[in-house]
Amino acid sequence: MSEPTYRTADEDVLRELAGVAEAAAYFHARLNELRDSQFAGDSLLPGWTRAHVVAHVGYNAYALARLMTWAETGVETPMYASAEARDADIEAGAALDPGSLHFLYEDSHQQLLEHWQRMDDAAWSARVRTRQGAGIAASTTVWMRARELWLHAIDLNSGAGFGDLPEPVLARLLRNVEAAWSDREEARGLRLRPAGSPATVAGADDGDAEAGAGVTVVTGELPDLAAWATGRAQSLDRLQFAGEGWNGGAPAPAPRWL
Repeated sequence: MSEPTYRTADEDVLRELAGVAEAAAYFHARLNELRDSQFAGDSLLPGWTRAHVVAHVGYNAYALARLMTWAETGVETPMYASAEARDADIEAGAALDPGSLHFLYEDSHQQLLEHWQRMDDAAWSARVRTRQGAGIAASTTVWMRARELWLHAIDLNSGAGFGDLPEPVLARLLRNVEAAWSDREEARGLRLRPAGSPATVAGADDGDAEAGAGVTVVTGELPDLAAWATGRAQSLDRLQFAGEGWNGGAPAPAPRWL
């Protein structure tokens, strides 16, 4: 298959597109490792089988393609008609046979790529809204797709782990998490500090995070921090919790971020 070509000359967008290609190759490899009998097995997401994960990844690409239609035409085109419609699509997709799920993933990702290939710089800059209602530039969807692919490759529960992800991807994930937590009352006192780093991921603007009243600093290697912060930690043994906000009890799951 030939490499896709894009209309944009924006180096930042092209860099993001190269990143999503790497993420897609990783997800596709993990998907192809699954035997047909394994699709009905448990994923790492509560209540979801591996088939649910594949269906979700497929329908996510179709949803992002709808945002690209919005960016190209200026006609508001939401990702999903409703939360209920999104959930119903995933449930229906999870009931498909493995061959159909492979097709769903490949067809949806290809449709999204074709939208991206048509986008000019004005379309990349157009404002659209995420499922959560946040206004973003259309170019942000490229990282959103890469993030979905990296995380859900792990959720397939086939041996992939956060240690497989590139360090810049892990660091960016943590920045996303801390940005989301800054808007949530139950998470505002949390700071993520990669082992060996003198600063928290997002860079606290209130001086030393450990000195802040009510602040809890979670320290660990990047893969372990990313697993915990995104709600996918299998063990908390490799993380350290400290700071004035830490009560010394048993470590808890991370607050929701998406």
